[in-house]
Amino acid sequence: MKTHFSAALRFYVSASVAVTAAIAGWDPYSQHRFAMAEDGYGGLIAMSLLGLIALAGIVDVLINDVLPDRYSMRCTHRHRHVVFMLLAIGQVALVLALVKSGDLKPSASRYVLDALMAAWIAVIGVLDHARAERESRLERISQRADL
Repeated sequence: MKTHFSAALRFYVSASVAVTAAIAGWDPYSQHRFAMAEDGYGGLIAMSLLGLIALAGIVDVLINDVLPDRYSMRCTHRHRHVVFMLLAIGQVALVLALVKSGDLKPSASRYVLDALMAAWIAVIGVLDHARAERESRLERISQRADL
């Protein structure tokens, strides 16, 4: 199946966010855990959702890009921009939580870069799907005109 962006980059962004969520959940001394602790269960739920969204991105890459075309899932391929925009929003929210907790370290710049890459992937995906839809619509119009 034709993809609109590098599978390796999409996998990296998804895996990076998944690792961030896993570290937040399992490392009691991580900066993410301190940021989550200030929000109580809200922070735990947010990091869990971020991890699930990242897993959805990883599954999308594995199914639609690694496996043969007969196993591809068109609905996930068509709406993957939503997953990557949610990843970008989650990463920005994590940085804002770190700023709020006063525990912002230089390593947080990785979250900003991951958010920028995820947003870029989402925007390129939307533009690619819009172009494909426009071409499809023009082709249908030209077929009707030939009749």
